[in-house]
Amino acid sequence: MALKRNLHNIDIVVRIVIGVALVYVGFIDTSYIANSTIRILLGAFGAINLVAALMRSCPIYALAGISTFREKS
Repeated sequence: MALKRNLHNIDIVVRIVIGVALVYVGFIDTSYIANSTIRILLGAFGAINLVAALMRSCPIYALAGISTFREKS
C-alpha cells in the first residue's frame, strides 16, 4: 500500500521546524522542562512530525480526509 501525498511544501517546512524544536527540547537540551514525562511526550511528538514530513504524508490527515497538497494543473 503506497502512501498518498497529502502535505503541501509549506506544511512540510512547518512540520520540520516544529519537529526539530520539539526533539531538541524533549531529548537534547532537557534543562527547559523539568518534568521528564512531558519532555518525552514533546520529543516523541516532534519525532512523529519529522517522520510525517519526510514521508510527505500525514496518517491523521489521511484518516480525516484532509489534504493540503494540490497537484499542479
